[in-house]
Amino acid sequence: MAGKILLIEGDIDRRWRLAQAIGRGECLPGGVADILFGDFEQARAEATVGVLRRNLPVNGIHVVRSGCEALEFLRHRASQCAPESPLPPVLALLDEDLSGMAGHSILRSMLNLPSLGEMMIIILVGAGRVIAHRLWSPEADGYLEKPFTFRKFMVCLRSWGVPPPIAHISFREMPA
Repeated sequence: MAGKILLIEGDIDRRWRLAQAIGRGECLPGGVADILFGDFEQARAEATVGVLRRNLPVNGIHVVRSGCEALEFLRHRASQCAPESPLPPVLALLDEDLSGMAGHSILRSMLNLPSLGEMMIIILVGAGRVIAHRLWSPEADGYLEKPFTFRKFMVCLRSWGVPPPIAHISFREMPA
């Protein structure tokens, strides 16, 4: 199963990056990220998860339908990890209109949780709403306009210094 894998590497200067992945048994340097995806709209969620699974087949993907479910997932994850072993990094892709607790409310609550390990939080927003969201506090690590595409996600990662993928490899996606 070829594709990419999202991970964090380095001991001192920890950075997110995409690497080429061969299969699940592969030994990789750094921490392979879990992906927490939150969207209340089922059809859009299924399409986006399909894009993520096709392009990041090795990363674990956890889907939640509300902000409360996202917080519960993170609390449970932290409680299951042995104190001496670090938690895998988490990429949280959360819809701005996530039910129960949306956008910046969940972001604030997530940042208040103890010992979550390394996490990148990206909020999926409606067209033209990125500028408005950047005025809110706390601010997410990034924002992506809906509909989600892997290409937009790659641009977002590059803005943090993540090297681009090999140019001749196409992304496996249809708009979500």
